[in-house]
Amino acid sequence: MSEKFAFERSIRRRVLLKGALAGSAALLARGSFAASGDPKLSVDDPQAQALGYVEDAAAVDVTKWPKKAGPDGDQQNCISCALYQAGADGWGGCGIFPGKQVAGAGWCNAWVPRG
Repeated sequence: MSEKFAFERSIRRRVLLKGALAGSAALLARGSFAASGDPKLSVDDPQAQALGYVEDAAAVDVTKWPKKAGPDGDQQNCISCALYQAGADGWGGCGIFPGKQVAGAGWCNAWVPRG
């Protein structure tokens, strides 16, 4: 595969992913975030495991999840994610995990910076 083709493919993936995440954020901003009575997301949940969710962003295995090791990695946590809606006691809703609360100090690979 040529370098140009690989580069264009990489850019296309990033654009599609960011577009999908932005679209999800827009839909979820209409009020479908988790309520304070919703259960907390378990790190053992299959979707949570697939996205590398942890309740403490400092515990992310950056060899497995290099996105967290990037230049803004130290700023990545659920609180700074566009998909997070703050709740009570450091937990809140997330568009990626509807009906569940995630830790504000947590992280997953779906993290996208706020606008």
